[in-house]
Amino acid sequence: MTGSGGKIEIRSLGPFDIRAFSHFAATVDLTYLVSPAALALGVEADGKPAGLALGYFVRASAVRVAALVVDESLRGLGIGKQLYDRLIEELRKRGAQILDVLASNPEPFLERRGWKLGARLASVYTFSKRVGEAPWLQKAIVLPPPYQLVPWLDHTAQDRQNAMRLMKDDPVARRLDPFHDPGRVFGPSSNALRQDGELVGWCVTHRISSQTLQYSSVYVASKQRRTAAPMILLNHCIREHLRRSEEVPFGIQAVPPELPEIERFANKRLAPWADRVQRVHVWWKQFDAPGARTA
Repeated sequence: MTGSGGKIEIRSLGPFDIRAFSHFAATVDLTYLVSPAALALGVEADGKPAGLALGYFVRASAVRVAALVVDESLRGLGIGKQLYDRLIEELRKRGAQILDVLASNPEPFLERRGWKLGARLASVYTFSKRVGEAPWLQKAIVLPPPYQLVPWLDHTAQDRQNAMRLMKDDPVARRLDPFHDPGRVFGPSSNALRQDGELVGWCVTHRISSQTLQYSSVYVASKQRRTAAPMILLNHCIREHLRRSEEVPFGIQAVPPELPEIERFANKRLAPWADRVQRVHVWWKQFDAPGARTA
C-alpha cells in the first residue's frame, strides 16, 4: 500500500510497539494494552508511526474504541477508511457485537458508516496561551474571607474525608474523583478550595503528555456553584498553568452536562478564548452475532 509517495503499512501492535504511537492516544487509553482484551493497530508511513486504532473489550461482546486517527499528511487518501475497516474486521473476529466511541457531533466519518448518536458526555475546551487574554484571567482574584486555596498535594485527612462525603452524596463528584491517578497530578495547577475551613471544591490537573495539561477534575459543591467559587478556583489554577506555558503550552477541560452552572461559566469565560470547543457524545454501532441469520 502506498500514499503520498511512500509505503503505508497497517499492522498489529503489542504493548512495547505502541510506545512509538503514544502521541495518537491519551495515556489512560494506552494502559488498556496490558490486557489481552485489547486490540491496537498502527499505521506506518515509510516505517514511521503515522496513525493508530485502539479498541478494548469492556464486556465479552462490547468494545470501546479509544483511538482512530491518522496523521494529517495522510488524510484524504483513504488510509483512515482502511484502518477503520481493518479494526472492525479484527474486532468482529474476536466476537464484538456492539461498539462505542467518544466523538464530537457532527462526525461525518461515523455517520457515513451507520453509527448512531447517543448521549452527550461533555463539552471539551482546548486552550493555550491565548486564554490569558480573557479579562477574568488578567490578574489574580483576591480571595474573599470565607475562602481558602490549598495546594491539592497538601490536602489534609479532613479534606479527604469531606471529599469522600461529597462523592457519596453527589454522583457528579463521584464522576470527578479527585483521587484518580495521583502519580501524575500537576501540583502547581491543582488546588483544594475551602469555605470556612471546609472543603467545597477542587481542581486537579494531570500532565497527560509533554505538552498538554488535562483539567481532569474540576468540581464545586452545589451550594457554591452560583457563587464566585468556580471563578476563584479556575482563576488560580489556569494562571499558574499560564506561568508555565512554555513548558506545558496546552490545556484541556471536559465539563459534564450534569454541571450546567460550570458549563455556562466555561462557555462565557473560556470558550471565546479557547482554541477549540467540542460537544463530545457517545456514538455506537451494533453488529449481528457471528452466524446470525437475517430475514
